[in-house]
Amino acid sequence: MLHRLLIYRNLLEDNLVQGVQNLLKALNEFNKQDLSSLQNQYSEITASLLKFGFEKNIRNSLWKNYIDHLILQDENIFSLSCEKDTNNIDSNVKEALKRDLVVLNEFSCLDWDAIASKIGIEPLSFLSTTIEKKTINIDETILKLSDYYYKNGCGIMGKYKAFRWDKGLKGIENPDSVRLADLIGYEEQKKTLIENTEAFLQGKKANNILLFGDRGTGKSSSVKALLNEYAHRGLRLIEVPKHQLIDFNKIISLIKNRNRYFIIFMDDLSFEEFETDYKHMKAAIEGGIEKKPDNVLIYATSNRRHLIKETWSDRQNADGEVHISDSIQEKISLADRFGISITYTSPNQKEYLEIVEGLAKKHGIDIPKEELRRKALQWEMWHNGRSGRTAQQFIDYMLGQK
Repeated sequence: MLHRLLIYRNLLEDNLVQGVQNLLKALNEFNKQDLSSLQNQYSEITASLLKFGFEKNIRNSLWKNYIDHLILQDENIFSLSCEKDTNNIDSNVKEALKRDLVVLNEFSCLDWDAIASKIGIEPLSFLSTTIEKKTINIDETILKLSDYYYKNGCGIMGKYKAFRWDKGLKGIENPDSVRLADLIGYEEQKKTLIENTEAFLQGKKANNILLFGDRGTGKSSSVKALLNEYAHRGLRLIEVPKHQLIDFNKIISLIKNRNRYFIIFMDDLSFEEFETDYKHMKAAIEGGIEKKPDNVLIYATSNRRHLIKETWSDRQNADGEVHISDSIQEKISLADRFGISITYTSPNQKEYLEIVEGLAKKHGIDIPKEELRRKALQWEMWHNGRSGRTAQQFIDYMLGQK
């Protein structure tokens, strides 16, 4: 049946779809001696659909919902076109799509009760319903699909909002849920981040950003929070480790033509003096022969202002380099490639206590203010010093004592 597909041929590669096609083929060649094998195939399919329903919180019509899920997640010439513009779909693509939708509707409305009865198994109500429609409004379905792909994206871009690069784009199932409102203090820093990101999402000129400063001050959390604030407006976050900066052009080739806005996130970025990966970083920021796309920005965090470790031996010319100033300038100029640098410094005692009090209020910790402050100061003395991270760790401790 599905061999006739043109647009949605990727569905042929799905293991469960293949299992159902094999079961249907075996049913057409039904032999009483094959009964146990057919029952086993049926049970494997049912178990997979039960798992799908549990994960997606779906209770009825599991088979039809599974096919609908595959359709919505599929990346093909139709879904990619709709992601950019729903009003400019190629007429040939639309003609092929109409035939595909008829085929897929027939396949998604299999009579599982009849299949179960034929192989001697009691039917299960959650696989299909007796009221399934055998016909669909093709034009209405195309409009709904077009709208879905435009709003949500398709393929891996529609399924995930956050990614990491690990020799390929890997979706992150449960990205950090931190919001900007959770980050108490650092209002000017957040304001700069928001203004730049807003401009980016509006298609205006925006800058790459370096967030640098003391550890535990919320640099990484600030960037992660942007995803939760703006994912509904098409923002996506891709975390790239520094040792894979060499793959920057591969990443760009995957995302440059997608109708989404991408922040390439490099966390805790710094380079030792012997490392040369920073050269790839320079090329990534400035672009090579190919211009960096308008839908891509780079946000990096670091504890170092100049990113590349510089030693006194550099200045004393221990290696005997003739143009030592050129070497020094090459090392310290990387940070200058970022259009905006935002400084995060450790809070003073007053700011630290304000963060603690704000977090305590958010988490419903109801103890006298003076007692909370006294314990918070003891905590920062005994542990990691004053920072937003230390304040959160103290609050976690207090919650554990409830």
